[in-house]
Amino acid sequence: MSIIKQLVFVVLLGGLVYGGYLGWEWYAADSAGSTAEKRRRGGAVPVEADTARIESMPVVAEAVGTTVARQSIEITPLSDGRIEAIAFDAGQQVKAGHVLVRLDSDIERADLKQAEAARGRAMLELDRITVLRQKNVATKATVDELASNLVAAEASESRARRKLADRTIRAPFAGTLGISRYYKGARVTDSTVITTLDDLSTVEIEFSVAEQLFSKTRQAQTVEATTAAYPGRVFTGVVTKIGSRVDPVSRSFKVRAEVQNADGALPAGMFMYLRMLLSSSNVLVVPEEAIIAEAGASFVFVIEDNKARRRAVTVGRREFGIAEITDGLSPGTVVVTRGTNKLRNGSTVKLAGAGGGAKKGKPGAGKGAPK
Repeated sequence: MSIIKQLVFVVLLGGLVYGGYLGWEWYAADSAGSTAEKRRRGGAVPVEADTARIESMPVVAEAVGTTVARQSIEITPLSDGRIEAIAFDAGQQVKAGHVLVRLDSDIERADLKQAEAARGRAMLELDRITVLRQKNVATKATVDELASNLVAAEASESRARRKLADRTIRAPFAGTLGISRYYKGARVTDSTVITTLDDLSTVEIEFSVAEQLFSKTRQAQTVEATTAAYPGRVFTGVVTKIGSRVDPVSRSFKVRAEVQNADGALPAGMFMYLRMLLSSSNVLVVPEEAIIAEAGASFVFVIEDNKARRRAVTVGRREFGIAEITDGLSPGTVVVTRGTNKLRNGSTVKLAGAGGGAKKGKPGAGKGAPK
């Protein structure tokens, strides 16, 4: 094949490709024009809608906090000694007075017997001299001296008995024990922490609140708390303590809420997310999915005479799938919740599954027309 024939073939092939491209462009433009024409002639866009309505919306303060046991102490001996027995397990629930640890007590028992003997001897001497005094054989000064000796002996006995009792460590209140840090035979002092004891029947959650809310925070306000350890579970409590000082650095104040913990689910020191209910008010709301954000502004599509009209709105608080509208709508206005991406201002719409009519219903009640 000569060079001329090859050039002719290439030119013909390029012409065919270009002609096909022009034909495709004409077809696409014609199809778009036909679709636009159909819409102008009454083709309706299917959408789902709901009505703006007045509902009660809470005013809440959100915070994070930490659980604190109702009572919490570190178990330490009252005297030095060697551990003879450990009578508890980690995590055990104990009642007040339960024996936890016994220290060696041979010396203390001997001291108590000696003190008891001294008290008995002092009592006999006082009884004997009292009889002699009645017979005017002994002086009153001797009686008084022996009476003082008896009081001192009784005090020594009480001291020896207390020292012996201190060799047994008991739970001062009912609670849950921590991990034992020592074992039988270990030498401990009065500063040794053997374990911990927490009363977890009720826990407090301590959290910080911004100073702007100081005047709105009151005792007995409801608090809802959640934690990653129990997904989906909400712990409800009430505010019991409000700090009297505002931290000058964080500009916040401390609050404590009490939460019932009968099943012991919450340990001390757990991280919690909180919502504190400050008040509630009736406001105009729409489903949150009806709001479209664009260029820093918010708007919705309202339905008027089967037409979608774009309307600017001012959005306030948001809560559980609904949003407060402070300006731009009135109660009963029908707003598009689904299908907004297909709409333009003035588009003809048809409510999916509603036969073209809108029914009033609770915002966010479900798919399709509001029920």
